[in-house]
Amino acid sequence: MKPSTPCPATPMPDQALLGALSPVLDPGSPAAFNESARALADAEITPYLAHWERQGSVPRSLFEAMGRAGVFGIGVPVEHGGLGLDLAHGISFVRAVMREPAAGVCTSLSVLTHLVAPLLSRHGTPGQRERWLRPVLAGRCVASVALTEPGGGSDLVRSVATTARPEPDGWLLQGEKTFITNAPLADVLLVLARTTPGTSALGLTLFLVPADLPGIVVTPLATAGLRASPTGRVSFEDCRLPREAVLGRPGLAMVLLAGILPEERLAIAAGALACARWALERTAHMLGASDQAMPELAWWDAEIEAAETFVDAAAERIGGPQDQLDAALAKTTGARLAQRVVQECARLSGPGAYRDDEPVPAMSSALRDVRVLSVYGGSCETVRDTAAAEILRGALTPAQGPPTTSQAAPTAP
Repeated sequence: MKPSTPCPATPMPDQALLGALSPVLDPGSPAAFNESARALADAEITPYLAHWERQGSVPRSLFEAMGRAGVFGIGVPVEHGGLGLDLAHGISFVRAVMREPAAGVCTSLSVLTHLVAPLLSRHGTPGQRERWLRPVLAGRCVASVALTEPGGGSDLVRSVATTARPEPDGWLLQGEKTFITNAPLADVLLVLARTTPGTSALGLTLFLVPADLPGIVVTPLATAGLRASPTGRVSFEDCRLPREAVLGRPGLAMVLLAGILPEERLAIAAGALACARWALERTAHMLGASDQAMPELAWWDAEIEAAETFVDAAAERIGGPQDQLDAALAKTTGARLAQRVVQECARLSGPGAYRDDEPVPAMSSALRDVRVLSVYGGSCETVRDTAAAEILRGALTPAQGPPTTSQAAPTAP
């Protein structure tokens, strides 16, 4: 059983107090927010990146610093203790962190900013928000989202074998999850389990599971990429949960996840493109303006700019009918473009790009991490197929002509 730090449900600290302790996000204007996000990353992340990469994990103190700064409440309504900002601000924060090759750090933080906090805010009961959301926002409670299993990846509906069986006083959780971000540090796990036999999407439920419950074993995993992000395998054996552990309603997990998936995928796309931009700028600086490869770098810069513009436009439209398709296109094109750009920048940089002994994270970190970003949030292949099916469905729908006289809307008197 994994020891866990308690998550006391105390009120959020006063903003004035936060400012005295560490850099704080400034929601006053987009420019002020971007400047404060960069200052926060420069103060609390950049100086420690190399150390965290070597030790294979960020510390709990990082979550505490980010909580004091308001990071985990970027997209959470003010009435629930957050900053009440939109997805564009969340993406701006991702870009601020990824000004250096910090994909591991960004991944650990994004689990809270783009998954756990929004899900708790939108679907948690008042009791769940008091017990878990406020400590998460304050950085006193580290959370994980346990979806992936040893026998499956992106196809969650068919691959989930973890079960939660109803009992008179609650649920009995059995199964195993793997490659779970933040698991070695987690105080609470948001677990996807099958509550109805079969392979139906309506047979899956999300549970809020304290990580120190009897029957839970967390095993840290060493990973090739995202080294600063603590990752683990989690097993559940006869783990008993109370009735109130369900997030939302039984059987509706995929509905909840579908509602948050576009936001996660847009954030992943933004992070991947930021990684590519870092590699591009580093390579251009190293080669110099007169190098014969500069026209090629300029073209990549234009491609990155176009992809970032699409991500920003999709983020502004979030909440509309095109959410799933826009996010799928952004994630697939952004992750694939980033992988190609980073690989080509490494080629132009020469053998030094593959060194792993530099005092700061360098091209070798970007090379490892950008490959993982093409898998997160659904592999590029799965997301591509989903987007293609959506596009074809629209193309095969008969186009509607202009309305007839009888269909025309009435004119104003």
